[in-house]
Amino acid sequence: MATLDDLSIATRELFIRSVKDQIYMRTPIIEELQRRSQITYSGGKYIECLVDTGEVNELAQAYTANEALSDGKIDTLEKPRFKFKLLQQPMKYDVDEYLQNHNAGEEEQLLDLAQYLVTKSQRGVKLAMRNMMYNVDPGGKIGSETGVADNSKYWSSLLSALDHSNTTYGNTARSLSTATGWWMGSDPSGRPDTITTTTQNDATNISLANFRKWIIPIEEYMETMSDLYVVMCPTLWNKLRAELEAKGQHEKLDADKLRYGIQSFTIDGAMIVKDPYLENGWGTAGTTENWVFILNLKDWELRVHNDRNMKQTEFKWQGENANGHDYWLARILCSGNLINWKPNGSMWLSNVS
Repeated sequence: MATLDDLSIATRELFIRSVKDQIYMRTPIIEELQRRSQITYSGGKYIECLVDTGEVNELAQAYTANEALSDGKIDTLEKPRFKFKLLQQPMKYDVDEYLQNHNAGEEEQLLDLAQYLVTKSQRGVKLAMRNMMYNVDPGGKIGSETGVADNSKYWSSLLSALDHSNTTYGNTARSLSTATGWWMGSDPSGRPDTITTTTQNDATNISLANFRKWIIPIEEYMETMSDLYVVMCPTLWNKLRAELEAKGQHEKLDADKLRYGIQSFTIDGAMIVKDPYLENGWGTAGTTENWVFILNLKDWELRVHNDRNMKQTEFKWQGENANGHDYWLARILCSGNLINWKPNGSMWLSNVS
C-alpha cells in the first residue's frame, strides 16, 4: 500500500499554463481616441495645421445712404507647430533564458518568455503614452503640475495644452485676456479671452451644479455634448454619481465601456469617466486625485509618425559587438505627440474635492 510520502513523490502539482495578471492599468483616453479614429499616422518634420482664431463681424457696418463705407482687415489665421517626440521600449533576454526557455519543448516550457516579453513591452509603450499624457515621465516615476514645454523630450500632455502657467504651446505664445486667449485652456470663471486671473487652481467641490457651471465657457466652442469626455479619479467619480443617484438623474452605465474595464455614466450627454490612475496622486502642491479634465475630444489627436509607429526591431545577439555580452536585445520604437487643436474648448481643474 502506497504511503503518503510515496504519493507525494510520485505526484506533481497541477500547473495551469497561463499567466494571471496581478495588475492591469486602464488607459481610457487612449481607448476613446482609438475608438474615434483619432490616433492618426503621418510623416514629415513637424505637425502643423491652420487654425481660425476669431471672427470678423466687428468690421460690419450699419450705414445710411450718404455715409462713407468703412473698411478694415482682421487676421484670424495662425499655424501652431508640434514636434514629433521619440519613445523607445527595450526588450532583452539573456543566454540562460535562451538556452532554457526559447527552444524548450512543450513539457519544459511553461511560457514562451520571448513572446511574453514582446506582448508586455507593447503594452508598456501604451502605458508610457498614458503616463506622459498625465504629465508624468514614461516610467511613471516623476510628475509635475506644470505642463510639459514644447522643447521637452517628453510628449505634450493634457496639462501642456490646458495649464494656464504654460505660456507657449505648439510653438505659439499665449496668455489670458489677450489676443492669444483663444489658444489658452478654458477656465471655470469664463472664456480665456475675457478673464485676467486663472481660477483653475482654486479649491472647489465636485457636484452636478458645479459641473454645469464649469462647462458654460466651453459650450461656445463645441458642436455637441457627446464630444465632452470628463475624466476624474474614482473617489470624485463615485461622489458625483452618488449625488445623481440620490436625485434619480443618472443614466445607465455604458455597457460597451464596461467591456474594456472602463466605467462611465453620462450627464446631459457628456461622458463621465473614472481613471484609477488618477487616484494615486504624485504631486506636491496638489495631487492627481484632485484633478478633473473636461475634454472636448473632437479637438484632440494622438499623432504617430509612419516610420516609428510602434515599430519593433529584430532581436540581435549583442555578443558579436566589441566587448559585448551574451544576450539578445530588441526595441519598440515610436515617435509622435499628443495634440490639442483648440485648447479653449477643454478645461483642467487641479483642486477639486
